[in-house]
Amino acid sequence: MRGMWAADPHGLRVHGDDPRPFPRRAQVFRGLRPDCDLRPVRGMPGKQRPGRSRGSERGENGGDGIMRKRRTRNLRLSALAAVLILLGGLLASCGNGGKNVGYRPTVVATNFAVYDIVRSVAGDTADVEMLLPPETESHDYEITLADAAKIARADLFVCVGGESEDWVDDTLGAMPEKDRPTVLRAVEIASTVTESDDGILESETAAHGIHAPGEEEESEEADEHVWTSFGNIRLIARAAADALNRIDEWGASERADNMIRYSSQLNDLEREYADLFASTDKRLIAVADRFPFRYLAEEWGLEVVAAFSGCTSNVEASLATISALVDTVEKNSLPCVMKIELSDGRCAEAVARETGCEVLELQSGHNVTRAEFDAGVTLIGLMRRNLEVLRTALQ
Repeated sequence: MRGMWAADPHGLRVHGDDPRPFPRRAQVFRGLRPDCDLRPVRGMPGKQRPGRSRGSERGENGGDGIMRKRRTRNLRLSALAAVLILLGGLLASCGNGGKNVGYRPTVVATNFAVYDIVRSVAGDTADVEMLLPPETESHDYEITLADAAKIARADLFVCVGGESEDWVDDTLGAMPEKDRPTVLRAVEIASTVTESDDGILESETAAHGIHAPGEEEESEEADEHVWTSFGNIRLIARAAADALNRIDEWGASERADNMIRYSSQLNDLEREYADLFASTDKRLIAVADRFPFRYLAEEWGLEVVAAFSGCTSNVEASLATISALVDTVEKNSLPCVMKIELSDGRCAEAVARETGCEVLELQSGHNVTRAEFDAGVTLIGLMRRNLEVLRTALQ
């Protein structure tokens, strides 16, 4: 626990000399449970340090499938370790000649959200690269030897650090310690909440939450989509700037200017969100897809009915799930149903056909299309799109 937090009009929390922002607590996230006739239920789990999750081995292959995946991964990691040890020797023999004036640190970031936060702060003082190729589903990503080599060559490696990136520890562990980059994990920097199935129609709790007598229950996992909170974006940006300043002090002044400009952009957009939610009492949205927006929902008091949790590998909606979403849209006269980026949208389209509502897209920030990436889209730009989607949904 971080102790008591005082509120200010913009939703920041201040504790002593600690300037870290924390999402609003005045509004409690309310989800809907399918086994309770879709009635709202209260209670958002408290903050939780990240741990290993029941969902780390999620899937539909059963025990044999999981063991095969583990054996395949172990073989891949053995080969990876050998290559990285060789690469470490090559890097040591080359060196960089010291980090002097004009030196540009190299940063590798895993997904689009953390990549864009870092590049916004770094500006021209660092070379920032996104590991996840555009248009790739982040939960299906498997690291390659080429990607591992990029990480080994980097000065700073920025990752989410959640269950969808369980390859990170194995990859870093395969590197000689002296050759590992500085590592920032977003879930360790941000203010986090635990994963919750509140409002999720196809919950995995039933499949993974039953334990045999005497079996130890696995620790709960922090929800990894921390960048969907304004406060957490600020925390990640500040940590990235500090890490780069330790690596390259010559660029600190420019990064400070970038940080001021980035914070101003966040503040302006946050005020627009506040204006929207102050203008309407409506809070219910229907998401016929994964729901990686739990921090957004808590921050603004949204009520949510969603088909799947944010990190599930199963996105085949059952008839019962589609029926529940249709019922939610019709009973509450919702103007739209949501899907997320890079989704096939089949569940949302099925709901739209039954109800006549519109299908709109919420952008989680996991990744973007190649065209968007090449055009220089930003996380703030995606959040502004989401604001307009919510404006339609809550009208």
